[in-house]
Amino acid sequence: MVFRKAWPFFFLLLFFILFLNDCRSDEQPLLYQVTLEDWDGNSHKFLEDKGKLVVLDFWASWCEPCKKAVPVVEKLREKLKDSPAIVLGVNTEDDLSLEEIRKAASEFGMLYPSLLDPEWKLVTPLKIEGQPALFVFSKSGKKLHSQYGISEKDLPILTGRLKNWLESP
Repeated sequence: MVFRKAWPFFFLLLFFILFLNDCRSDEQPLLYQVTLEDWDGNSHKFLEDKGKLVVLDFWASWCEPCKKAVPVVEKLREKLKDSPAIVLGVNTEDDLSLEEIRKAASEFGMLYPSLLDPEWKLVTPLKIEGQPALFVFSKSGKKLHSQYGISEKDLPILTGRLKNWLESP
């Protein structure tokens, strides 16, 4: 008899334990847990970008669509230059020298800064399956958007979304 009366209490207690466990937000977003190097060997800690919208363009030298995407990402960067946003390239190759990566970026017309992710510190956890891949993170480091490939026709919609995301806390 006591056992029957205890069941509702047990389930209520179990619900609150599971619910409260899910509500904990001690852990930093994935982006803020990663540090990549730039082309000069300096560390770029994404945690230091807290409060900024972060736009990442994942690219590789062999990627022909990446070559077409870079000018579009450059236009995005130009539109965002006076806002709390940062646009960065992320090269994912582990078999090229830095000079080869710089040369490819130059040939692509890349003017925005680019980081190196040869160990796939972001590629693997973000489950990036192709390139070019454009990822947008909120001012608090949460993933807002991802897309594979980017062209001129994407600019109006993407620019509108970025404006809205910039206005959100």
